Formats: sequence, structure tokens, C-alpha cells
Amino acid sequence: MQFKPHQLSSMPSNPTPRRRYRSARPIKISPIGVASLLYAAIIYVLVLLGSVQLTAFLIGAALLIFFLLFFFTVFACKWNTRLRDPSMTVPQMCAAIAVMLTVFALDRSAHLALGPFLLVIFSQSTFRIKPITLGILSASCMTAYLALIFMQSPQSGDTFQRDILAWMVVTVALPLVTTMGAQVYALRQALKSTRHQLQQIEEKAIRDELTGLYNRRQLIIELDAAIEQATQHGTTFCLAIIDVDHFKTINDKQGHLVGDYVLREFARVAQESIRDSDIFGRYGGDEFMQILLDTELKGAVMHAERLRVHAHFLDLQNAMPAKSISLSIGIAQYRLGENAESLIERADAGLYRAKERGRNRVEWIDAS
Repeated sequence: MQFKPHQLSSMPSNPTPRRRYRSARPIKISPIGVASLLYAAIIYVLVLLGSVQLTAFLIGAALLIFFLLFFFTVFACKWNTRLRDPSMTVPQMCAAIAVMLTVFALDRSAHLALGPFLLVIFSQSTFRIKPITLGILSASCMTAYLALIFMQSPQSGDTFQRDILAWMVVTVALPLVTTMGAQVYALRQALKSTRHQLQQIEEKAIRDELTGLYNRRQLIIELDAAIEQATQHGTTFCLAIIDVDHFKTINDKQGHLVGDYVLREFARVAQESIRDSDIFGRYGGDEFMQILLDTELKGAVMHAERLRVHAHFLDLQNAMPAKSISLSIGIAQYRLGENAESLIERADAGLYRAKERGRNRVEWIDAS
């Protein structure tokens, strides 16, 4: 099959970088959960003062405990990670509002705590909910609140007027909260977008554009860090410099598109074959660098041979007549007190020795 240049565009230009896994974080109670517990505490105080019936408190407390256990289980089992909003802010809001309205339906004296805590719940949710969703929840909540007022009897007298007045205060204050929420949400989205752009800029600063591997600048930074770690802990590591044999001939005869394809394919195979602890990147042109942490010379040679074999069996028949590539690899083990420049020079010496001895081989410089 003859290779066509347009086939290059279908190949991923940047191999997927390895993920850095973080340790599991302890589950924390959400702000809505904290507000709900404070609401329950206030209702209990009203019970002690004789303003609210104990039955209303017990039913509300039972519902609150049920919802808290439900959300705790969901977060503990990580079921929330399958949802579009892993924080489950809207379900938590609905649960908290349902508890408060239930207590109010059982004892209308609970209005003393209902209005303020409704505002607290909505203000706690402004950071994660879209303004349109927040507006719908606000309208639904106030409609349900008003319906409960009219469902209770009597619908006249001081108690009814007091409930209507409390509803009106919350109804006037809630749009202010949702408006503030819209502004906070917009600011949060802008900050999120800016953070994403900064991450992309940072990623481009340390990645090679063609292969997606670490670039020369980042490799030197990683090498200095490896030297510092080896000096502090008395460990050792090895440095390998890898060269694609006869790459200039590939570029001259097959064209730069084919050359780019070869480098991308090799970068992909290399990432799949090296260890997770190794640091691998494009040092420049057709040269790559591998830092083998906590590895002595013998182990580094074995890993280099494995990489050379993987590259040899890389199928490039769609790109060039040779169908495969070979590697020349030079390795040097870090000497205590050595700087990065000296270590690179010794690894380079091993690379040139491999080229002089016929290429497609691994050569090393003794650490002694």
C-alpha cells in the first residue's frame, strides 16, 4: 500500500500524557448539609422555647438524617462521579428545602427559621448552579411556600398576615440572591476559563508540539531535579540519549511529512513501552532523552534494549519502503557530584560509540 500524506492528519499529534493520581480525599459535609443541620438546631431551640411542636421537629429531623445518609452513601461509593454535576448541588438543595417546607407544613410557627435559612441555602448554591436553574428553583420554592400558607387554616387574622409578610420578605430578597448568584457564577466561569487557558499555555511551554512529549527545556529541568534527588537521598539514576538511525535520509527521500509521522509513531510506542517512573522527551530533532530514575547501569541497558526492539517492530509500511526504523542509544549512569552537562556529554559519547559501531545498538559509559 502506498503512503498518502493525508493519512498523517488522522494520527493524533499529541500522545495522551500519563495521569498523576492523587490520594483519596476525606469526604466532607457540604455547606448545604451544614446549613440544614443548623436549621435543625434552631428548630430544636424553638421546641425548647415552646414555639414549635416536638412532632414537627422529630419528623423533620428524621427526613434530614435520611437525606444526609443518602448523600453520604452516594459520595462514599463515588456514584456521584457518573453525574454531570458530581457535587449534586441541585438534589441537595431540593432535599434541604423539602425538609424545611415539611416542618413548616406541620407547624406554621417554624416560619421563624424558614425564611432566613431558605436564603442561606440559595446563597450557598450560587457558586455551582447556572442562573436559569437557580431562578427555576427559586420560583418553585416560593410557589410551594405560598401554597402551604393558603393550605393551612385559618386564612385570616394575624397569623395569616404574618406568614404572608414573611413570604413577601423572602420573595423580595431571593431575586437579589439569585442576581448575585448569576454574577458569581459568571465570575466563576471566567476564572475557570482563564485557569484552563493558563494550563494550556503551561502545557505548551513544556511539551514538544510535534510529539506531545517533554521538550528540551523541560527535560533539563527534570534532569536537574533527578540530580538533586539523587544527591539528597544517595540514590542513582541513568540517562539515555536515543537517536533514530538515518533519519536525515528519511526526511530527504520521503519528505518532512513522513519524517514527522515517524517521530510521532516512535513517541507513541516509546510512551507505551517505558516505565511510568521514567521521564521521556524529545531532546531535539530526531534525538530523544530518557531519564531512568532509581536505576543502575545494567537495568538501564535492559530497558534501552527493550525500547530498541519495540521501535524495530514498529510497523511503518504505509509510510516508507523500509517499513521499520532502528535506534542508536547511549547510556550513562549518574556519578555523585556530577552536573547535568557532564552527564549529558557522557551519554552523548555512548550514542556516538553506538553509531560508530554500526548503529541499531545500545552503548554505555561506565559510571566509574
